[in-house]
Amino acid sequence: MLVLEFLLGMVLTAIAMPTVIKKLKQSKEQAVIRVLGPDHQAKAGTPSLGGAVFGLVTLAVVFCLPSTYQNSHSLTTILALVVGFASYGMIGAVDDVLKLIHHADDGFAFKPKLLAQTISALIVMLLLWAMRVPAGLNLPYFGIVYLGFFYIIFLWFWLVGWSNATNLTDGLDGLLTGLALIAYGAYTYMAVRADNWAMVSFNVVLMGSLVGFLLFNKPKAKIFMGDTGSLAIGAGLAVESIQLHAVISLLLIGLVFVIETLSVIIQTISYHFFKVRVFPMAPIHHSFEKFGWSEWQIDCAFWAFGLLFAAIALWIF
Repeated sequence: MLVLEFLLGMVLTAIAMPTVIKKLKQSKEQAVIRVLGPDHQAKAGTPSLGGAVFGLVTLAVVFCLPSTYQNSHSLTTILALVVGFASYGMIGAVDDVLKLIHHADDGFAFKPKLLAQTISALIVMLLLWAMRVPAGLNLPYFGIVYLGFFYIIFLWFWLVGWSNATNLTDGLDGLLTGLALIAYGAYTYMAVRADNWAMVSFNVVLMGSLVGFLLFNKPKAKIFMGDTGSLAIGAGLAVESIQLHAVISLLLIGLVFVIETLSVIIQTISYHFFKVRVFPMAPIHHSFEKFGWSEWQIDCAFWAFGLLFAAIALWIF
């Protein structure tokens, strides 16, 4: 059944993608390439919003699966995942559409975007509360450390933080897609061990859809996932780490995302206060471009790094 679920996600996405690419090109809905940084002007004219395709395919297939309705816990698990994944995807879609309309790098203004992310996080929190998820962190070798009210603040930070971390990582053809496959693959293994088959099915369908998308997103990409896909991917991972009572595992499984985010924070602070750039460019994957690496070389190196630390996380957790 899992093989069929994977194939459904992959085949449906692969079938839909050429038509979507054609329609987006005809409507001139194409990504705006940043002027600052590595010369990516050759990518000008590449359509965005590819994340909407693999996202919608995943949701459509998941809601047709018997495992989603197996019992109340399965349904609640899927609802929390879907709300996190879909709501952040919708926020990203608004961002993508505004960028296309205004033909600019900036879409959704910071404050309205943060408000939308906060509202989405609160809804996810309510669903997690309905699932009676413990209000604490499950630390290896220490057990659960209860945070009380501060757990609400932590959940907000976790959802908003990870959705933006994956968004920052989506700067090269295929990079985030491959890393997402590794991360969701790791959580699929953890979900099997936890006997959480609703999550297993969701992940298998999503991974199939991502493989179908990667066929068109690998260098040289025919379409980008946009914020629609990148925000959804991060939010989904954050929700799954909470549902599996293994939030700390995401720091290892998603270590590449952490490093990418830290590179931006360090670069911003160092330049703002000291007028010094620590890295040739941030996020850090662009620094490797400055060193002369090709996109394929960077992708493979980052995927290998992500795979290594995902394996370490599975060994620990």
